[in-house]
Amino acid sequence: MQTLFGKPLPRHQADEATLPNLEALAILSSDALSSVAYGTEATLGVLVLAGSGALKL
Repeated sequence: MQTLFGKPLPRHQADEATLPNLEALAILSSDALSSVAYGTEATLGVLVLAGSGALKL
């Protein structure tokens, strides 16, 4: 794992490397929004296929 992520930061450097709450919220909330949009799109695709199969289109 150390090859992939590198060496752990010492505690005194970790505080300098963290994001403020407002910036972290903006970065992480966009990931959640895209996941919600993908789930809705995938559900709609399944419903369209099931509906067209039921109507024999």
